Amino acid sequence: MDNSKEEIDKIVKEKKSESPTEEFIENRVDELQNEEEKKRESQSNEQIDEESGIKKVEPKSTEIVKKNKLSEAKELIKNSKELLSKVETEVEECKVGVSKAAEEFDKAKRNFNNTTFKNSKMLLEKLGFDYSSYDEAEPFELSLDKDDSENFSVKDINSGKFTGFILALLVALATVGGLVYLALSKLNIKIDPKTITPETAMEHVDPVLNWIGTLGGHTGGNSMIGAIILGFSALLVAWLVYAVRVYFKENKNLQIAKQTLEKSKDYYLTKKEHKKEMQKIDSHLREATAEVGNFEAILNEKVGTLKRILHIEGEFDEDKEYHPSSKKIMRETEKIMQGIENLLNTAITKEGKLNSKSVQALSNAKAVYADYLARIYD
Repeated sequence: MDNSKEEIDKIVKEKKSESPTEEFIENRVDELQNEEEKKRESQSNEQIDEESGIKKVEPKSTEIVKKNKLSEAKELIKNSKELLSKVETEVEECKVGVSKAAEEFDKAKRNFNNTTFKNSKMLLEKLGFDYSSYDEAEPFELSLDKDDSENFSVKDINSGKFTGFILALLVALATVGGLVYLALSKLNIKIDPKTITPETAMEHVDPVLNWIGTLGGHTGGNSMIGAIILGFSALLVAWLVYAVRVYFKENKNLQIAKQTLEKSKDYYLTKKEHKKEMQKIDSHLREATAEVGNFEAILNEKVGTLKRILHIEGEFDEDKEYHPSSKKIMRETEKIMQGIENLLNTAITKEGKLNSKSVQALSNAKAVYADYLARIYD
C-alpha cells in the first residue's frame, strides 16, 4: 500500500509539472487504488492451513456457496487423500535420499577399513605397538522401517442412492403386495398359489382394484381410482424410504469424512515427524562420510611416517627401543584410529531414530580431527 501511495504522489507531481488536466490525474489515481483493492481481496481470499500445509481458497463474502452434505463429505475425503498423498510422497523422497547417503557412507567405510585402517594397524603391529581396538558395544544398525504410526488409508464414500433405490423398490413391492392381500382378505377371496392361473388372477383384478378404490372415499369403488391409489401408495412409500435412506447416509458420510480428515491430519503430523527424523539421519550420514574422508587423509599421512620409522629403525624385537618422536607418532596414530573406529562401529540408528551414541561419536571424531589440524598449523 505504501508503494502505491508513493507512486500516486509521484504521478501527481509529474503531471502537475506537465500541466495536465485534473481529470486525467484523478482517473489515474482511481485506477491505482482499484488495483490495490483487488490485490488485497485476492490475498484475503487465499489462506494456508497451518497444520496440513494445503492451500485453500475461501469464497468472497458476496458469493454464496451452497453445498449439500454429500458434496461436503466428498470434499473432505478429497482433502484427506491430498494430505496422505503429499506426506507419503515427501517421506518416500526422503527415504531415497537417506538410502543414497547410507550407500555412500557404507562404501567409504568399507574402502577405509580395507585400505588405510588396515595398513595402519598392520604397521603398528610390526612396530610392536599394542593397539587398543574400540570395543563395539552394539551391532551396526541402519533402520528406517520403525514408524509408530499405523498404516492409514482413506476410503471413498458412496451416496447410498443405489442401495436406497433397491430398498425403495422392495418396499414398494411389499406395499403393493400388502394392499392386494388386504383387499383379498376383505373380499373373502381365497387364492391357492398352486392352482392359480393367469386367467384366474385376471378375474380378481377388478374386484381388488375396486375395493382399493373405496380407500379414496369412492363408495361404489372404481378400478381406475384403485389403480391410482395402489400406484401412488407404492411410490409414496418408496420415495419416503429412499429419502430417509439417502438422508441418513449423507449424515453418516459427513461424520465419517470429518473423522477421516482429523485422522489424516494426525497421520500427516506423525509422518512429518518421521520425515524430520530421517532428515537428521541423512545429515548425520553425510557428515560422517565427509569425516571418513578427513581421517583417511591424515591417517595416510601417518602411514607414510610409520613406514619411514619401520624402514629406518626396523621391526620391533625385545631389545628394540624406538626414538621418543617415533613413539609419539605411534600414539597419535592410535588416537586417530580410535576416533574414527568409534564412529564407524557405532549404530547410526536405534529403533528407527538417530542414535545419540553415534552423534557423540561423530562429535568426538570431529574434535580429534580439529585437534590434529591445530597442532599441525599451530
